[in-house]
Amino acid sequence: MTRLVLTPEQTRLIAESREPIQVCDPHGDVLTTIEPPDFTPEEISEAAKAADSNEPRYSTQQVLDHLRSLEPK
Repeated sequence: MTRLVLTPEQTRLIAESREPIQVCDPHGDVLTTIEPPDFTPEEISEAAKAADSNEPRYSTQQVLDHLRSLEPK
């Protein structure tokens, strides 16, 4: 997988955007469009509470491994 690291300014623009963002090459040609997340204030509040809790957390890989272990062999 190719990894592209954004500058702090690019990160801020993406994080604060409430409308689609066009990602362009140096010539101005559109490479892709990023859609901003569509979270409600309630969802953001719930996520913040979950992040502050002491409940166990599992990575995507841990969840997938667990689900695979439940499949019949």
